[in-house]
Amino acid sequence: MLIKSSYQINQKQLHKLILNQSMRQSLFMLQTDLVDLTAYLQELSMSNPLFDVNPSLTKRDVELLAIPQNSLVQDQSLYSYLLEQIRFSVKNNSLRRIVIYLIENLDEHGYLLLSDAEILQELSIDNRTLKEAKDCLYDLKPSGVGAQSFKECLILQLQSKKATTSNLLALSLLEDYFADVVNHNWTNIAHSLNISIKNILSAFSVIQSLKPYPYWNNYKANKYLIPELIMINNKGKLSLHITRNGYPQIVFAEETYNQLKNNTDQEVKLYIRTKYQEYQNLRRNLNHRLQTIAMVGRCIISLQTPFLLRETRELKPLLLKDIANKLNISISTVSRTINGKYLQTDFGMFELKYFFNRQASPNSHQSISQVQTQLQQLIKQEDANSTLSDQKLVTLLAKQNINLSRRTVTKYRNKLGIPNANQRKKLIKKYC
Repeated sequence: MLIKSSYQINQKQLHKLILNQSMRQSLFMLQTDLVDLTAYLQELSMSNPLFDVNPSLTKRDVELLAIPQNSLVQDQSLYSYLLEQIRFSVKNNSLRRIVIYLIENLDEHGYLLLSDAEILQELSIDNRTLKEAKDCLYDLKPSGVGAQSFKECLILQLQSKKATTSNLLALSLLEDYFADVVNHNWTNIAHSLNISIKNILSAFSVIQSLKPYPYWNNYKANKYLIPELIMINNKGKLSLHITRNGYPQIVFAEETYNQLKNNTDQEVKLYIRTKYQEYQNLRRNLNHRLQTIAMVGRCIISLQTPFLLRETRELKPLLLKDIANKLNISISTVSRTINGKYLQTDFGMFELKYFFNRQASPNSHQSISQVQTQLQQLIKQEDANSTLSDQKLVTLLAKQNINLSRRTVTKYRNKLGIPNANQRKKLIKKYC
């Protein structure tokens, strides 16, 4: 019997980023705040005799140096939190770019501000690709992120829950009888589904347990914040300084090193070389952390100068990718750098994340906060006898080269706590 063997050689090029221990340490230190950084360095020093840590940050120092978190401190962490998740969950690069675009167009509560039509037009993609990208976004935490309406937000939250009888019925109520649920038309629902009102109320209790927003900041009252950057305003000229107070210092144990490096025992020599290399890497990573924070801080100050000079109350549009492109670093590096890092100004302390403000629309040169100010101004100037509908506001904003959909204007108005046109008219008649 003749047996034939066939061999085929295929060549495939793979791109892999392999992080060594020093690189992983550098990334970890970059995203860590001062208090946790000090604790981390102290833990490392316990296993390395070649350096000690001078924390220069006691509990009393924290209380003296830090400012309790309050209304002056701005914190928006949802964006970076979602970016961290897609690093691991979305492998396809082209799909990841679309998901990042969707994340950039979320409001601070996790709602997607753009309609499908606007996204398709801006990105020139098909419906299938958009659906795939939105499904990736829906898989992220918190549940409900990426919703384009209150109803969809509730549905997405329910879809992430265990498929119990009550949960499935609640999902059916939202999908098919949302108007009846809002108006508490239990009899109508019971008749349509041929089930008891008791079961419907049980499902409604599930709906009541859901959140109206995918994300909501929940600050800890006892959290202390230490600014790593300080902005100085010298007659309109801004400069940036790095906070040295409270920054941990690593002190090299030179005497111990000199005693052990000349030891004749080969194991001791190898041990000392290893620990010395660890110390050198640690020192280099600490310096890199400082330099990166300062570099990103200076870039933010340069791009948001009018706000920091208090010439305006609104921030310019600024995305993570803008800083990344300007400094020639990755978006993930920018995200880590601004995480938990604070800038002290002469009018309050701000987390670096605060200075990132999305465009009001893909083709707009104005940020969301700038457009909201324009919206407030238009409503403030409206005729008391003829209040402006959201569609009319769309038209007036378009005359100022601010092109938004009616749905987006409605969301911005709701976010500002401004009633709709009919409600405003009733309030005017009642109190004027």
